[in-house]
Amino acid sequence: MMSSISKSSVISLVVLIANPAAALCPFGFGSGAKLPAAHPPVLRNNIAPPMLPPTEPPAGYTEAMHKLDIDAVQSDLLALMQDSKPHWPADYGNYGPFFVRLAWHCSGTYRATDGRGGCSGGRQRFKPESDWQDNQNLDKARLLLAPIKEKYGLGLSWGDLFVMAGTTAIQAMGGPTLGVCVGRVDDEDGSRSEALMPTNAELKKLTDGKLPRPFGTTTNGDIYVNPQGPMGQPIPHLSAVQVRETFDRMGMNDEETVALIGGGHSFGKSHGACPNGPGKCGTGRGADAYTSGIEGPWTTNPTAWDNSYFHNLLNYDWKVHKGPGGAYQWRVVNGTSPHAPGAHGGTQNIMMLTTDVALMHDPAAKYQKIVSDFARNPGKFDMAFAKAWHKLTTQNVGAEKQPRCATKRWVSSTSSVSICPASAAGYSYGFLRGDATGTTSSAPRALVARLRTP
Repeated sequence: MMSSISKSSVISLVVLIANPAAALCPFGFGSGAKLPAAHPPVLRNNIAPPMLPPTEPPAGYTEAMHKLDIDAVQSDLLALMQDSKPHWPADYGNYGPFFVRLAWHCSGTYRATDGRGGCSGGRQRFKPESDWQDNQNLDKARLLLAPIKEKYGLGLSWGDLFVMAGTTAIQAMGGPTLGVCVGRVDDEDGSRSEALMPTNAELKKLTDGKLPRPFGTTTNGDIYVNPQGPMGQPIPHLSAVQVRETFDRMGMNDEETVALIGGGHSFGKSHGACPNGPGKCGTGRGADAYTSGIEGPWTTNPTAWDNSYFHNLLNYDWKVHKGPGGAYQWRVVNGTSPHAPGAHGGTQNIMMLTTDVALMHDPAAKYQKIVSDFARNPGKFDMAFAKAWHKLTTQNVGAEKQPRCATKRWVSSTSSVSICPASAAGYSYGFLRGDATGTTSSAPRALVARLRTP
């Protein structure tokens, strides 16, 4: 896998310390994959309605997938991340955070309540997912990736490409991952996603903002929860309750939840340049982009991995206000706000969402402890995020046969590509900390290094 670190850098790196196939085999492949230690049980055999049978691969797909040059795909992804396009300019000159969001929103549709959702099928290309408000502007990310899909053809599915783009971006920006797995089979339409949100008829009988299980979200059109707070009300302690409920529906425990939120918000920014809505702020792109209506980055270095997100939550007092996009967001009120480079010039103060501040107002007093723990122990945060991200992106890939899982062994700097067994032995993780002596990828080292700084 692709990672580059300067000789003076000291970071956490994932290495396999057991059978690599067993260690990386995704949750959705095979019937014996185990949850990480201390994770609450997720029933897979007694879900109702029953899981849909997996999509059958097209003729020749399995052979082509096994011949796919994963390193070459990732090299092309790294080059693309640095190649800002005029039709949708990259924030900070780096599409990495954009691709993290793409992979997250594709994978985050999974719900343990009935086994539906996930990035297998690549259904974000189709309605209804393409129309969800949470997926605003991700059509531009998919358009950016289209030439890579065309280049590699049948062996690289859209679902694999979406996830690989996000995982490669995390690695390029210095973040920990467990590698990538390919073998997701694309759907021909979005019909398997229709049950993920309530129909108009169902909405008349339900309370939006309090959608019941089996829905994975509490709010229609959102993959998780409303970032401004329940039904747009900036009430952190109520938001914390919804965050826990929603992530539990995905099969995530509290530590995984905080790791994913903090890790995802280590990168990039939210977009709400004006209150007029998508495409109605100036040019509608670059500094004028509108997605959620919330504006600003979470950290002072939005293209580099660290645990400063948690320090920002702990070290500053946060007050709600309406940002330039007309949405509720939170700003620093005790002293001068830290600021990041502007995504397209200048500087910009950091901000938080209601769902971020909610981690400091958990009525169960659990999220607060995890935030403090991750702030004190970056290595623990690294490990928790790597495991949670791998689980997020692989826990439902449709039970396709013989996926390939690839990683880089840090010690030997050689690629390891494995076939997952029919029944996985579970996960085994290890981390090494030390100075890098060189890149573990064939990608140009200078290119990877440039991607990590704005």
